[in-house]
Amino acid sequence: MRALLSDEQRMLKEVAGQIAGTSGPVNPGDLATLDRTAAWRALAQAGLLALRARDEDGTPVGSGVEVAMVAEATGAGLVPVPYLGSAVMAMELLALAGAEEEAGELADGVARAGVLLDGNLDGLAHLPGDGPWYGWDVDGADHALAVADTPEGTRVVRIPLGTGFAKVDGADLTRVLVRRDAPIDPATLQAVGHPLTAADLTRWEALALAAVCADTVGVMRSAVTKAVDYAKERVQYGVPIGSFQAVQHMCAEAYVSAEAAASATNYAAWAVDALDPEEALLAARTAKAHCAGVAREVTETVMQVFGGIGQTYEHIAHVHTRRALTNRQVLGDEGTQLLRIADVRLTGE
Repeated sequence: MRALLSDEQRMLKEVAGQIAGTSGPVNPGDLATLDRTAAWRALAQAGLLALRARDEDGTPVGSGVEVAMVAEATGAGLVPVPYLGSAVMAMELLALAGAEEEAGELADGVARAGVLLDGNLDGLAHLPGDGPWYGWDVDGADHALAVADTPEGTRVVRIPLGTGFAKVDGADLTRVLVRRDAPIDPATLQAVGHPLTAADLTRWEALALAAVCADTVGVMRSAVTKAVDYAKERVQYGVPIGSFQAVQHMCAEAYVSAEAAASATNYAAWAVDALDPEEALLAARTAKAHCAGVAREVTETVMQVFGGIGQTYEHIAHVHTRRALTNRQVLGDEGTQLLRIADVRLTGE
């Protein structure tokens, strides 16, 4: 793999960072007043919602590496817009199904769509079924996407998020989550595009996992940076708390964990388009297993570095922890990923 970014990728990273840096909360109270529409519009105007749209030859406009850059930036800024749900997961499903018109609406920012996950949040909903179902990252969306078995094969379907879905409180304060407990009436489903192959679904899962990992890396890196900056400024007993060995060790261990997660995620993001679907998914599962395993520890360590103020609702530290906890669960936590990796290594399936 190429470990160095191109000039275009460095520019993309800079633009994404600038947008995210002005679109996220400084304090938890900002989540009630932020202009989410403006943030979404800024991402659309910069072309960041269209990275997984397809060129005329079917090639994605942006690679998994570029998607991960934007996902990391929005995670670092705790930006409360559905980048993962709409611009990555939903967009990729539509692109793989050849639903160009619907994908174009998402790319332009004129429409939004979330994804429907199963009752444990650990997989894309595969209909029919009894539920419960969760529409994840559906801020501003009137429908979510899932897959369903049809006579033609496995199809992408739109599920209206009106009657039967209710907003629920989740750990993550920056994303919208809705739930439905009753089965979904097949008559309400609208199939889009052409049937998906098993390889399509495998490739989709690899990208989705890599993007969630990138968001988690952004959350962790940003949290650690804030903690280190605070440790340099906060004075106790006449010296900065960063001079205390215990605080130094906490910050150092959190930093190492976050950077190790970043390394695994970078490889998974590259693998999405560079390797066969099964190999890409294995890399993504490995990254998710690592990210999910350290996300809580890293973000809770940051809360400890901030001391008493870091445990309060008014401080931003817990928003990092909450987003990391939800990312840990989405598409499967470390236990889920390790079991599936073991299946591949031991049985080849």
